[in-house]
Amino acid sequence: MKIKRIILIMGFFSSVFGFGQNNNLIELTAKQDAEEGWQDLVFSITEKEILDNGFWSLTCKAKYENEIVGLKINIADEIPVGIVNEEIDNTTFTPNGAEILSIGKESDKLIEVISKLYGQPKTSEFTSEKLTFTAFPLNKEKAVLENGRFQFKLFFDENGERNLYAEIFLNPDLKNGTVELNEKDEEYRVNIVKLLSENK
Repeated sequence: MKIKRIILIMGFFSSVFGFGQNNNLIELTAKQDAEEGWQDLVFSITEKEILDNGFWSLTCKAKYENEIVGLKINIADEIPVGIVNEEIDNTTFTPNGAEILSIGKESDKLIEVISKLYGQPKTSEFTSEKLTFTAFPLNKEKAVLENGRFQFKLFFDENGERNLYAEIFLNPDLKNGTVELNEKDEEYRVNIVKLLSENK
């Protein structure tokens, strides 16, 4: 009987703390500026771990209209300085420096929301493919990610092999527990929706 009671109590606290975590999620569009018109997105980091390959793996979730949306972002740690004396250092482009993956139903909901925000046809499922991006650091110091907020520009399909070329900004802030995915230009909206969708 004692074991059963302990299991029930553990289950209760698990559900309470899980509910609390979801309640504390940031609003997906909390950092949007209505005047600028960009559909920038912000997520709470709900889980993080350093992988064997030196990448940080970040599970990112947010609330949107009382539903939970999310995705997983893996990004290389300690990417070198990208801006030196106000000039771009072209040697610090990092191929395969960032990855985006589905976390299941929260990601399927996310692509529906992104489609809506971007004014694109509704999509039902997030891609099951691991998407890889070239990352360029927009930073004046080495990006030791656990130290604070860093900025990167991500590039997808730079060689145009899949007709899905796109750019987007990724701003992880491990210290404060958030990740931003910000628009570079509206012209990339169609391809971003396509590359994040299961049926391209």
